[in-house]
Amino acid sequence: MKKFLGLILVVLAYVGLSYYSGMVGEQYIKDQVELNRIQANNANISLDVANYQRGVFKSSFDFSAQTNAEQFDLESATVDSKAEVFHGPVIFADGLKFGWFYARTENALTTSDSDVNALLATILPQGLGRLSMLGEYGGSYDASWRTDVIAFQDENGQFNVAGLDVHSTGSFDSLDSSSTITTGDISARSSDGMELAVTPIHGELDVEFIAPQVPLSSGRMQVDTITITSAEGQQSVVNNLEFVQRQRVENDKVDTKVRMSVASVAGAMPMSNLYYEVEFNQISQAAIAAWAELSPKLQTADDFSAYEQELNDALALLLHKDLALRMASGGEAMGGYVNTKLDLNYVPPVGGRTVASLTTADEYLKLIKGSGQVVISKEIMNGTPLMFLLSPYMDTYIVQQGDEYVVNARISDGKLWVGDTPIDLTPIVAAYLAQ
Repeated sequence: MKKFLGLILVVLAYVGLSYYSGMVGEQYIKDQVELNRIQANNANISLDVANYQRGVFKSSFDFSAQTNAEQFDLESATVDSKAEVFHGPVIFADGLKFGWFYARTENALTTSDSDVNALLATILPQGLGRLSMLGEYGGSYDASWRTDVIAFQDENGQFNVAGLDVHSTGSFDSLDSSSTITTGDISARSSDGMELAVTPIHGELDVEFIAPQVPLSSGRMQVDTITITSAEGQQSVVNNLEFVQRQRVENDKVDTKVRMSVASVAGAMPMSNLYYEVEFNQISQAAIAAWAELSPKLQTADDFSAYEQELNDALALLLHKDLALRMASGGEAMGGYVNTKLDLNYVPPVGGRTVASLTTADEYLKLIKGSGQVVISKEIMNGTPLMFLLSPYMDTYIVQQGDEYVVNARISDGKLWVGDTPIDLTPIVAAYLAQ
């Protein structure tokens, strides 16, 4: 009898724990949706959780994310999800797990256009795949989204992606997250015989919110090879394409650096060590928040004049004396190289004036101070038509320094100099302002 009573107590305790786990799971899920709602609203996406049915060992709910898709001539696009939630503490769905809950959803994408829906059904016969999430003890989550093969074929050609896998971790009380993204092989072929082959794409993304509506995003995307084959069989191969973004806080403002690079390109014109990078530094957190709030309004506005004051306010928060833009690019070919760089700084108007109060071309030109440089090696200059094309500008805009041909430019106090030659930009800016 005692053993029987003990067993009953164990069962009752487990039932109680399972029901309590379901309560915790429901709260965590709704908390995370609410946290994402502000960010979704900034992108004109509405989120909704409905029909939440909590049982003892299992729950279910419906989730939807809807956005206008005017850029695609659609009234709306909606992701609908049917979710099952398995309560802890011990979970057997999709393998043995321990945690507060384990949720999995089947997802479908629909639009307001029946023809587009028919096309989506062809491309994504299994919908958008399955999203699964383990709600761990301590308030963290481990989520994965997987899709099957994405394929499409018509009279114009075919396209195939061998699956997509996204894995994310984070906490239910925060929007901070770390994610990895991996695709399968990607291939495409047009009706005229041109082919594209892309090896699996690998990506990483870390997001940290340092203030409401102020995220720091740092990540990397890399693909080993992209092969393009013409109908005649000629190939161009891009090797080790990489995209990197890094954001950090410096002096309580955000510095952003984006870099794209290619190790080599094999084909009619072999090239190597190609890169392009941009830095936009010292963006105030207030400016980021203001633009995040204004952006959804501008996305749907036919006339920006209704938001002129908000635009001016956001611009005033963005523009300050430490704001800086840096750009650089370069590459190697034919045994030589080309490198460029551009450094620009913002100069506030004098006398406490605002940008909105400026009226003349001279006043606008004085907002920028900086320098730029282009360096071309002799191998590139002599091995291409550049020498012929640029010869009229030698010793004025372009100077030879050893084995390099260099263009130096600077802009200050509204005046542009290329080499030692002044260039009047006032007529160009004035014509633009007169439009």
